[in-house]
Amino acid sequence: MGLTRNPFNKRSVLVTWFVSYVSVLLVPMLISGLIYTATWHVVEAEVNRSNESILGQTEQAIDNSLLGIERLSIEIALNKRVAGFMNTTLPLTDSDRYDLFNIVNDLRVYKVANDYIEQIFVYYKNSDTVLSTREHMDSRTLYRSVRGSEDKSYEQWKAFFDKRYMKEYVPMQYGDGEQVEKAIVYAKSATLDNSDQSGAVILIVIKDSKLLGSMMPAPNASLAILDSQNRLVASKGLVQSPAFLTYDRLVDAKGLFYEEDNGNRLALSYTTSEITGWKYVSIIPAELFDDKMLYLKKLIIMSLVLCILIGGLVAYIYLRRNYTPISLLIRSFSLKSGVSFDEGSNEYLYLQAALNNTFDEKEKIDSRLMQHSDVIRASFLQGLLKGRLDHNIPLHESLAAHDLRIVSTDFAVLLFHIETYGKFQAEGTADPRKIKLLHFIILNVAEDVAGEQHQAFTTEMDNMSVCIVNFAAQPDEMELKLMAERVQSFLFDHFHVHLTVSISGIHHDLYAIPTAYQETLEAMEYRMVMGSGEIIRYAELPIPRASGEPGSYYYPLHVEQQLINFVKIGDFERSRELIEEIIRSNVGEIPISVSFAKCLMFDLISTLLKTMSELHTVDKSKVLEHADPIERLIGCETIKDMQAQIVEVLEQVCSTVANDHRHMHNPLAGQIIEYVQANFCNSNLNISMIGEAFSLTPSYVSKQFKTYTGEALLDYINKTRMEEAKKLLALQNLTVTEIAGRVGYADINTFNRIFKKLEGITPGKYKDLQ
Repeated sequence: MGLTRNPFNKRSVLVTWFVSYVSVLLVPMLISGLIYTATWHVVEAEVNRSNESILGQTEQAIDNSLLGIERLSIEIALNKRVAGFMNTTLPLTDSDRYDLFNIVNDLRVYKVANDYIEQIFVYYKNSDTVLSTREHMDSRTLYRSVRGSEDKSYEQWKAFFDKRYMKEYVPMQYGDGEQVEKAIVYAKSATLDNSDQSGAVILIVIKDSKLLGSMMPAPNASLAILDSQNRLVASKGLVQSPAFLTYDRLVDAKGLFYEEDNGNRLALSYTTSEITGWKYVSIIPAELFDDKMLYLKKLIIMSLVLCILIGGLVAYIYLRRNYTPISLLIRSFSLKSGVSFDEGSNEYLYLQAALNNTFDEKEKIDSRLMQHSDVIRASFLQGLLKGRLDHNIPLHESLAAHDLRIVSTDFAVLLFHIETYGKFQAEGTADPRKIKLLHFIILNVAEDVAGEQHQAFTTEMDNMSVCIVNFAAQPDEMELKLMAERVQSFLFDHFHVHLTVSISGIHHDLYAIPTAYQETLEAMEYRMVMGSGEIIRYAELPIPRASGEPGSYYYPLHVEQQLINFVKIGDFERSRELIEEIIRSNVGEIPISVSFAKCLMFDLISTLLKTMSELHTVDKSKVLEHADPIERLIGCETIKDMQAQIVEVLEQVCSTVANDHRHMHNPLAGQIIEYVQANFCNSNLNISMIGEAFSLTPSYVSKQFKTYTGEALLDYINKTRMEEAKKLLALQNLTVTEIAGRVGYADINTFNRIFKKLEGITPGKYKDLQ
């Protein structure tokens, strides 16, 4: 195979390893170089830090003194004597000379205030007068004492100081003709409020030797100060400014760089004043710290040589040792797999190609199975829910084969029925593809919600979504309800889809899943009674429904009579409240069956139809044509829908009755009502008494009242008395007998009979309920 004959072929893994080991040897070499570089920078930084410390102290001391000089110049400018002489012109009077004498004395005081000040001059432009602490002179004499350079003429010098406003430091020469020294002059204009006057210039002279006199640079080092106009303000240990020392090269606020000067390598550290903008520069020979690195450089070279010699030997030994297992593996694999290894090939590439070929075959087989896994899994879950499984195969093995892992023996089933399709419905119809997508979303949401704490399996059954919950913790029926609420909320919030959810009981056996599914179907049937969009738990179904007992519904004759009376007088609110109470009594704690619920609803519609037939003033055909109550009830799917339709018909009927009463009202009916309201407490109040009061026959009064109100006069008298009786019963301070007498009934039995007829219960029970 050529593995031993030519192991160092360039494609062999042996070559790769050799290159890797050699690369590892380069690491300590690289680290040594980095250490050398880092050490160099540390030494350089330490020297630079020392220089910066000296420069910082120099900068702080000079800046403080200059700030003092600037403050002193402001005080001089604000001095009344100094400012008052600005308006003086030639020739000078004796009074003017006396003022000059006082100003000179003041300048002497100011000069003593700062040790850096060599001399103070005040140049008055109007009178061409210059004052100092010793004398007064003219501008030409000042030019000979203080000037910038030998080649600057008097006119150029005077033009510089004749500027309207100036405030700057200027390097100049100071002294008489025999002894001249370098100095710095701080020039500040002292102006008047009148812009036509020339004003004055205050000149404060600072000698170069005083500015850096107290500063001690490092051995063999020099100090220099440059202003922003590249002028050498002051220096120490420097005969003349080098050509490379320019303000433009010192770009940053502080730094370090190297320069060559007459064959000498120099290190320049500098910092910048935030007040004046001057550059403070320290210049030292670079050889001061080069010598410190020579010894370290020798040590690093020796360590590199040792790394190469020792590391190379160790790399060769481990290279041969590590290659032996690879060689044996290649021999074994090529013999057993039948795949030959070409001489000179890369061993890893050979193994990778052989393994990839095996994995590709396995992936193709798995891919074919995965293409049908969802359908197979759904079919298995559907068979599990319906109880149609192969009993020859253990159920646990079937679950494992379909990658369904159970965590306990506690199970429950949730069934989801779509009531409205929301965003998936367009123009009254839903696309089958969108319905399929909606079922997919419901299954995924249900699996995610239930799967947060438990195991969940989902599938689609008979156009409904099913979720099997396998409890990982203690089973809790209320937790199932919370899961259903979360799924309902998510679908409504995101897609406006309404769901009805039925929940089975919790079963503690894997084989009870079909039973749990049947429970959800039974609970889902009860959506007719509970209404759509509800969560129906099998455990909450009524006992008659669960046990198969026949059952019935509650709608007695006296309650029906109450409803008829309310409708006859057009009282929609009380009629609606009575219908809601009837339905609540039947679908409350023990709801009725679906068939009995439909019978109840048709009975209520029948009551409304019978009432309309008794009201001669109401156009029954018109109401029926508009309301069409029978067709509406047949089209309803739930009790809530039926209730809504009945209430809507009731509102139309009551509205029609009320309108007819309003249109047919006459003064006699109103007078009769007022008379009844005033005399209902009289036990002798009857139709005959009312007829005598209005000088009419009892039959005429009764007929006219019934015609214009739709209600019998005697019924109205009883209703008025019952309304007052209910108010008195609510007060709880009178007996039933006393109340009967107060509302006009001498016989307690008559009062009880009429009260129960109108209200459905006896007065005593009504009082107990208050």
